[in-house]
Amino acid sequence: MASIALVAALTWFAFQILHVNALIVGFAYVLVVLVIAARWGLTESLVTSVVAMFCLNYFFLPPILSLTIADLQNWVALFVFLVTSVTASKLSATARNRAAEAQARRIEVDHLYHLSLSLMLIDTTNDLSPQLAAAIKKQFGFDTVAFCNATTGEIHFAGVNDSRIELEMLRAVGTTESSWFISRKKVTPLDAEVMVAPVSLGGRILGSLGAIGPAQSESAIQAIANLAAITLERAYQQVALGRLEVARQNEQLRSILLDAVAHDFLTPLTSIKSAVTAVRSEYEHEAEEEDFLAVVEEEADRLSEMINEITDLARIEPGSLRIQLRESRVHDLIRSSVDRMRTILKHRPLQVKIQDNIPSVNADPEMVGVALRQLLGNAIKFSPPESTITITGLQDDHTVTLTVRDRGPGIPRDEMESIFERYYRGKQTRKTVAGTGMGLSIAREIIHAHHGELWVENAPEGGAEFSFTLSVFRQESRS
Repeated sequence: MASIALVAALTWFAFQILHVNALIVGFAYVLVVLVIAARWGLTESLVTSVVAMFCLNYFFLPPILSLTIADLQNWVALFVFLVTSVTASKLSATARNRAAEAQARRIEVDHLYHLSLSLMLIDTTNDLSPQLAAAIKKQFGFDTVAFCNATTGEIHFAGVNDSRIELEMLRAVGTTESSWFISRKKVTPLDAEVMVAPVSLGGRILGSLGAIGPAQSESAIQAIANLAAITLERAYQQVALGRLEVARQNEQLRSILLDAVAHDFLTPLTSIKSAVTAVRSEYEHEAEEEDFLAVVEEEADRLSEMINEITDLARIEPGSLRIQLRESRVHDLIRSSVDRMRTILKHRPLQVKIQDNIPSVNADPEMVGVALRQLLGNAIKFSPPESTITITGLQDDHTVTLTVRDRGPGIPRDEMESIFERYYRGKQTRKTVAGTGMGLSIAREIIHAHHGELWVENAPEGGAEFSFTLSVFRQESRS
């Protein structure tokens, strides 16, 4: 109505007051059309163009005050005026829309910049989900923002819990790897939308984001989701680095404590050993007294050996083990390990089955002995006292496989790999059998350093079989 009124006012002034010709008033109409296109838009300018065309025809082209045109040239002039007005309206409206879009993009970029600043200052020690939702709501002026955490499936709101955000859809987008689309739905008022977008980084879904408020471009929504994903990943990495640092400090403390414990235990054991040796050699005793003193000396030796072995095991770090390979006879490896464990194996049935003419292996006998003693100790802990422990040795192509079998309850299938993790202890026996959970981890580390494999299987007749492989010794394999 305003555009029609403006054309009417211009027509009255030009026809009644100025008495100008059609050319001058035509240019004036074009100017009015451009002003209206720049001020309001394409629809208003098109209406103005049509009204101006009729006014030009009726008031300024002969015959005057009639919608008919007598001269063909006036028809051409009228047509050119109409095309010029419409084209100018279109171009002006396009320029206006592009300017508005550029302004909207500038505002979005400004909001994204301030959002990135606020997310950099987020408190990673507290729950991130509500903080993310609150920061996005504040920077973009949304009425409601909801964030679904992919790990827990929990949904956190900033603002009111608006039912227009479909919680099931939000949770489905945030917890399934196949979700990649951005959902947008118009709501009242007309310039508002309900938006749901996945929050992912590197193809990994970290959650989903839902919002109700002013409509945003799809690129802006994706940028918001990317900033949220980067913030989550940075926080997760900080937590992981913190745990690694704590673990490193714990390892250092553990080494210090081990050194102190070893020193505090070995010093009195050495004194006991010296005193018992002196008493046995310097004084005469009854046979029964001699037996008691021998037991004391033997147990002191056993404790000293156990302390040395435990501290050595604890100092072996994964990936840093150094070995000295040389020719080692399989019989010697087994005999040495059994001899060092003779006290705890004294009352246990033990079978050793070694293949005839089994070749020597390329190994570090001290380290392989540690691994074998760990397997024997494990068999002793987890099998009945009267049951037999069996050690077998077989050659297979270029390797020798040594197996330690017990008659215990076996290993649960879901723990076949877990038991080789450092400090892991079986769920069923962790409260009934003493231990540190280091032995099997160290044994596997030693065998891997020999380029062999250590694994466990449940025997068909019952019990567990721990097996490991070593390379057959050859002259060219000496290191």
